[in-house]
Amino acid sequence: ENLFTKTMTSVMKNVAHLCRRNRSRTWGDNGWQKVVVCIVSDGRLKINKRVLTVLAAMGVYQDGIAQYAVNGKPVTGHIYEYTTQIVVDTDLNIRGADAGLVPVQTIFCLKEKNAKKLNSHRWFFNAFGPLLNPLKEKLIDVGTRPSGTSIYHLWKAFDRNPNLGGACGEIYAELGKGWNKLINPLVAT
Repeated sequence: ENLFTKTMTSVMKNVAHLCRRNRSRTWGDNGWQKVVVCIVSDGRLKINKRVLTVLAAMGVYQDGIAQYAVNGKPVTGHIYEYTTQIVVDTDLNIRGADAGLVPVQTIFCLKEKNAKKLNSHRWFFNAFGPLLNPLKEKLIDVGTRPSGTSIYHLWKAFDRNPNLGGACGEIYAELGKGWNKLINPLVAT
């Protein structure tokens, strides 16, 4: 759940940043209404139960309603939708408007079977893309922590150049306090 909370907290801070852009023609106070966070999880039996607990605390997930089959037909995915106003941070504290966060429209798709990452991308683009009809789409892997303004800067790059087909942000390793994460040779290399 640590990786998920790190990513979700950062995404929600980015949405709050969009809402603070008061001089923008696109963003501003109601900018959150133009953003949908879509979470696709690969396999109901594979998902970390603590992540489900975090999503339930945020109001995005309801435990006990998912079924393997409906009317004798196998279920391929379970979709939950909610506009959350809180996030659970990496210390498992609940944060909301008091931390400067804004509401975030959230869709959570819990796939029944583990069909790997590319299949999850297909769900995102083929199932949710046509329904949401977004102007811009950004994929963020769990564990990635976008900086406070990075989603805005990616959006701005696409907005300024309509011929732009793709972009990626700068990725760097978290060093930790006192660079303590460099003790691990896998991170240090």
